[in-house]
Amino acid sequence: MTFRTSQPKDQGTESKVELIKQSSNELRGSIVEELSNGLPNFSGESEQLLKFHGIYNQDNRDVRADRKRVGLDVEHICMIRLAIPGGRLSPEQYLAADQLADAFGNQTLRVTTRQGIQFHFVTKQNIKALIQKVNQVLLSTYGGCGDVVRNVTACPSPAPEIETLGLGELANQISKRYKPASSAYYEIWLDGEKVPNLQAAVSADTIEPLYGSSYLPRKFKIGLTTTLDNCIDVLSCDLALVIDETDPNFIHILAGGGLGRSYSDDTTKPLLAKPFATVPRSDLFEVIDTVISIQRDHGNRADRSHARFKYLVEEWGTDRLRMESERRSGLVLKRLDSLEFSNSCDHLGWIEQSKDHLAYGIKVPSGRIADTASGAHRTAIRDLVTKFNLSVRFTAKEDVILTDIPEIARDEIIAILTSFGIKLAEDYTSISRSAFACPALPTCGLALTESERFLPTFLLTFNQLLDDLGLSHLDIEIRMTGCPNGCARPYLAEIGIVGRSKHSYDIYLCADRAGNRLGEIYATDVASEGVVAALEPIVLLYAAHANDGEEFGDFCHRWGIDNLKPFAPQPRRRNIAVAQGV
Repeated sequence: MTFRTSQPKDQGTESKVELIKQSSNELRGSIVEELSNGLPNFSGESEQLLKFHGIYNQDNRDVRADRKRVGLDVEHICMIRLAIPGGRLSPEQYLAADQLADAFGNQTLRVTTRQGIQFHFVTKQNIKALIQKVNQVLLSTYGGCGDVVRNVTACPSPAPEIETLGLGELANQISKRYKPASSAYYEIWLDGEKVPNLQAAVSADTIEPLYGSSYLPRKFKIGLTTTLDNCIDVLSCDLALVIDETDPNFIHILAGGGLGRSYSDDTTKPLLAKPFATVPRSDLFEVIDTVISIQRDHGNRADRSHARFKYLVEEWGTDRLRMESERRSGLVLKRLDSLEFSNSCDHLGWIEQSKDHLAYGIKVPSGRIADTASGAHRTAIRDLVTKFNLSVRFTAKEDVILTDIPEIARDEIIAILTSFGIKLAEDYTSISRSAFACPALPTCGLALTESERFLPTFLLTFNQLLDDLGLSHLDIEIRMTGCPNGCARPYLAEIGIVGRSKHSYDIYLCADRAGNRLGEIYATDVASEGVVAALEPIVLLYAAHANDGEEFGDFCHRWGIDNLKPFAPQPRRRNIAVAQGV
């Protein structure tokens, strides 16, 4: 492949992370030396570089205060993230990941909202062994984090009308093309041995032909779906690629999505990707190359809170972006004026895969594949994959799809799931079926409060409220995060609950179920025990005034956020510094 390289524009003082990347010797830094220095953690500079290798330095925040009280250092741990294009795993790959959860993690697998896997509570001395075993089954952590193209998401549906469009193969091609070209990953973790089929061939005389020595200003996310189904919330990506099922030879491209924001900077905000161009499949990679090169050269390298591609697109507009893309690529791009989705499937329950085979989507509470008192999800999935040689797909809503199930095994599959205490898709309330959360505490260093661990309590209380009001039939999508970065995409949920402080949340309303419209702030700094009460008047309003068939988010949007805000509780009066910290 041939990339047009350029130097980043001069934007004044570069951020500290930019300087670390430039002096990293193509992502090597001092990682090798620090792996053998006997310390339980890495230096600050290595922490930044490790992200490119799929590794986050963390600590166990549940014990942080207690350890500090007795004069101990924090409990250093790592999160290791597998980049799995389109969330598709062979039986061998899934079973290998399952085994690694016991050998090196905390006996759980955590499905991410970008269809990857996270291992939590991995110690520094176990990182290399884990990564080596991951690569042995042709998986990788390279590019799972860092300022490069991240894991490529794709609609995971095995239904024939989706499968024939080739999303899985295209996601693999995109992933392979945009892995960092530096061999640092293979030198450090695999003793120099490259793994076939995971890395694109590059010119020997150019270390990073696309990214350059500074890589990208921030992470860059690409999503791939069809006009039939927006299950991956593709408009939240830097580049949204949408195959038109009426003519699969063309792909619609939307640019500039991203949901992260910061409480300390009101100029940061979630944005959806904007219509950009429609291109033939044959031109797709040339266009992606060009767009990435524009972000590389013009993205903000001085202020990381404004370094995402979405801010460049907002500043330039799509017309200027298209003109510059045409100038760089030599292509003539057909303008895309609009695109709207009508559907976002959860892919739970039975799915007709082919004449003789089925798939089954299993609800995994907030993506935590574990054996708990409420269901032995990990054992059940492992046993089913082993017995029937099933492939596995992860959804962007943190659930699991088992594929290639023989038609004759339908009843046996259900019997096995039931025997392990797994609730079937139809056994969930509509509210609980669609809800999910980010991990947050105790592992995420950015979390302001609980998310994954608080969601079950919230759902129990919210479902009880609906029962008491005679409204248990309502279907409302809820997502929760422990901070405003929005990893569980709460700004695209009908009810988005976003951590504000150690014991409070902001509430967003008015988004639509298909992922076309962002939510708007309804209530701020609501105490955790008051979130359900804050939603009660809006639920009653919906029950009394919704049009026939009108979904909750659409009702809130029609009613108008300014007309809903009078029902919201007043923010608590507290010290602002306390409100934004833990």
